[in-house]
Amino acid sequence: MTDKRKTATMLSALALWAALSGSAAAQMAVFDPSDYGQTDLRFRESTGDASAYIAEQEGAFEPIRELAPGDPIRLLASAIGRIDLLVAEPNGEKALYTCTGAILEGGWVLTNHHCIPEPGKENLVEASILMGYLAMGDEGVARYRLSVEPGDWNETLDYSLARLLDTPGPEVTPLRISTIPVEAGDSLIVIHHPLGRPQVMTRFRCFAIRDQDGGPILRHSCDTQPGSSGSLLFNRNLQPVALHHSGGMTPTDSASFNSSTRLTVIIAQSPVLAELAATTSPAGTTPAGPHPTGPTEVAPAGGLDFGSSGGSGGSTSSSGMSAQGINDLLTGN
Repeated sequence: MTDKRKTATMLSALALWAALSGSAAAQMAVFDPSDYGQTDLRFRESTGDASAYIAEQEGAFEPIRELAPGDPIRLLASAIGRIDLLVAEPNGEKALYTCTGAILEGGWVLTNHHCIPEPGKENLVEASILMGYLAMGDEGVARYRLSVEPGDWNETLDYSLARLLDTPGPEVTPLRISTIPVEAGDSLIVIHHPLGRPQVMTRFRCFAIRDQDGGPILRHSCDTQPGSSGSLLFNRNLQPVALHHSGGMTPTDSASFNSSTRLTVIIAQSPVLAELAATTSPAGTTPAGPHPTGPTEVAPAGGLDFGSSGGSGGSTSSSGMSAQGINDLLTGN
């Protein structure tokens, strides 16, 4: 493929990404589709390589590999991986996108809806999650196939639950989910794969900003980049509290923020996550050891209707908000 054609392919992929995500701020990373299945992903452009930006920002992202093997954050990070998505474009070309996702109990992987949408939204050819990717050239990684059709999703709240098609090895400790609220000013941590790079965490100036609107969106100041979509935000006790989905921070605007969806709201709308949360001890969600990864008996639900009078449409979140109220806040009604 010529450099001109490669450039055209990448521009087409970026245009498709913007159309699929519904927002230019959604944080998926785009790569050459011929690299699908590779551990190290590299940008093909000779100029504007984003890895240079990462190098300049050293300190904002802390490598997980530098933590001791028994460190609680490193143990937590064993459930988080890079999601690789091979997508067929309308013009017949293919594109490779990356997000971040977490393996949960019951054989589920949690990420954003704009990463793995419901059937018919896009032609997702293959999906997988790369685990244990801590350094460039790392050979101690494992890749597990994902279903390209989620079993539970909601476009408005931007979450998606996809099935693992392979059984993770003992090095993966599935994450526990529970309804833990987060307040303005709380300190946070994000574990993610920005730009498809090895796993890092964001702790520096990472907190729930004080100006919250009281709705399902948690505004935060944690540094992220494309590829961070689908990463979880954890509180100081390493309990997951929100699902990151889009950037919005700018150096020139102190009032700007990145956006995530509160897990309390997502759990209130997801029968799958509600079932998983019901089995979690209120004491916390930090992994204490291996947990089963086989399919749960919960019947997956997709395309939840917030406005319906029956089913989950009339449920109330842990913050006391009705499903219709959540929908109104998100849609501006």
